[in-house]
Amino acid sequence: MRALHPSLTVRLRPGITPPSHCSRNALLLGRTVRAFCLDRGLSFQGIVDGDPAALEALAHCTRADVPALKAGAITRIGERRYRIGGQELVQDSLSRKAVRVCPHCITADLVESDEPLEVRPYGRTAWLIGSIRTCPEHGSGLVAVAEDDHPRRIHDFSVLVQPSLPRIGHLADTAPRRRASAFERYLLARCEGRETENVPFLAALPFYAAAKACEVIGAVAMHGIRFRTDRLSDSEWHEAGAAGFVIASGGEDGIRTFLSALQGQGRFAATKGDWGPRVVFGRLYEWLAHESEDAAYDPLRDIIRRHVIETMPVGPGDAVFGREVTVRRLHSVRSASLETGAHPKRLRKLLHAAGHVPEQALALSDERITFDAAKARGFLERVSETMSLKQAGEHLNAPRPHERLLFEAGFIEPFVLGGTETLKDHAFARRDLDAFLGRLLADASEADAGDGRLMPIPTAAKWACCSAMEIVRLILDRKLARVGRRTDAAGYLSVLVDPTEVQPFVQGQADGSLSLREVEQRLGTTTRVVKALIEHGHLPSRVEVNPVNRCPRQVVRQDDLDAFMGRYVTLHVAAKEQGVHHMRLKSALEVAGIGPAFDPATVHATFYDRNVLSMPRASARAKRTWGRESCMPP
Repeated sequence: MRALHPSLTVRLRPGITPPSHCSRNALLLGRTVRAFCLDRGLSFQGIVDGDPAALEALAHCTRADVPALKAGAITRIGERRYRIGGQELVQDSLSRKAVRVCPHCITADLVESDEPLEVRPYGRTAWLIGSIRTCPEHGSGLVAVAEDDHPRRIHDFSVLVQPSLPRIGHLADTAPRRRASAFERYLLARCEGRETENVPFLAALPFYAAAKACEVIGAVAMHGIRFRTDRLSDSEWHEAGAAGFVIASGGEDGIRTFLSALQGQGRFAATKGDWGPRVVFGRLYEWLAHESEDAAYDPLRDIIRRHVIETMPVGPGDAVFGREVTVRRLHSVRSASLETGAHPKRLRKLLHAAGHVPEQALALSDERITFDAAKARGFLERVSETMSLKQAGEHLNAPRPHERLLFEAGFIEPFVLGGTETLKDHAFARRDLDAFLGRLLADASEADAGDGRLMPIPTAAKWACCSAMEIVRLILDRKLARVGRRTDAAGYLSVLVDPTEVQPFVQGQADGSLSLREVEQRLGTTTRVVKALIEHGHLPSRVEVNPVNRCPRQVVRQDDLDAFMGRYVTLHVAAKEQGVHHMRLKSALEVAGIGPAFDPATVHATFYDRNVLSMPRASARAKRTWGRESCMPP
């Protein structure tokens, strides 16, 4: 094939696409691009597809530089896949059916070239990239000048642009005035092989996937999770791409921050009903889950999947983007209720009482209240077998009120303490109760039916005059040599002990305290008098457990009684000590002016202060009185 005469060709312009260069040459000769290629034996489809041989043939025919012509080519690399400057695109990311131009660039072409007017405008490669909607040179939005996709006219740029040339000035005036966004500049830099911004997440994606991801993320951010693709204008897509680029430039942290914001939009937490990622993330999730199976978007899917698993109550049995969730990170009251079988109303109270759910979350629905599944795993296992104190007693086979005694003594503990406004009843776990029984029966051996010395704990407690809980403590502390187990009973009532073995541990020793009867005998008075002395505070006393029968009793310490007897003395004892009749002593003391230490009417006896009796003058007067009385005739 011979090259055309130089006068029959046009110059190769910078950034021009090979089909546009071919179209300009064809129009110069008054032919359509397809007719021109047939005339010259060229493969127009090969030129459109960036086939190296077809491009070299076109360059030879039109006397163009081969490398320069190839630089603007869109090379087909597979079914619906293309490459521009080393960047991979798909058919949907190209804008080929609509002819988009920068009207200012076309105006410059018409003014600055000396070629025939109709062949001066040419199409740039950047105009074919759908996500680039702004001319960075003129700060103008691209406008569509033709929508003709007829098989005989598509890709014939020079023919398709002709009808718009008379109004190109008006188009330049009405085109949106805006600067190219950072998103568009980033895409252009990638196509042209220039250094790009440091955005590792986007850099790891193919060109078309990075562009599409930014636009969809931005559209969701600006127009909501239910935006309609067909209702967004070109300017709105421009803004969406810019917004999505800001989010995606932050990598996983930026994207997850955006996802968290979506979870908080529309007061989602305060609503009821479905909570899945499709509901929360809308078109973003639907696009990745159902509208595209392209593995190029897997890095974005992985980020969303991790976010869903870590912030939503999904677990085994659920799937995100078709992949089953293997580990549960979060539970909701609803999911935990299904897993444990616990009623959700009681479960939320238990979770709050245990500190897994804060107070402010209780106003949310069961699906919206979430908590850490790992931290609550042991708690939920207990919830699945929870029971009240009454049910715990039945499970232990402990007669009333022994289940409450066991609780109050700390032998059985609830995993959630009740008695609050939120939770009325304590919550006991079956496993904890079984563990207690296991400790109680650890050393028990099957008892001989004829051994009458072994008794159940309640019976043994009465026999040994002690509390049942003291026996339980002795068993758990392994202080009893013999612990039996009944075969005809279960649990608590199956435990048998020998009360005679218990007694030495529960019966205390006298520690210097005297019973009121002993005090009575020491004072040589009556019970009535002793009680009166104690009641009126003359003789200190206290209540302690009887070391034998374990019953409470009132006692007086030995040293307190010694102190009392060392200071006070009854009339009878004083008379006996003086060797006189008590009535003579009483008369003598009255004559001497010595009165009782206490009111005899209140203590029912006459007590004198030994210190007063021992005073010299009082003693002398009393002796003289005794002497006169002793000389009196009977």
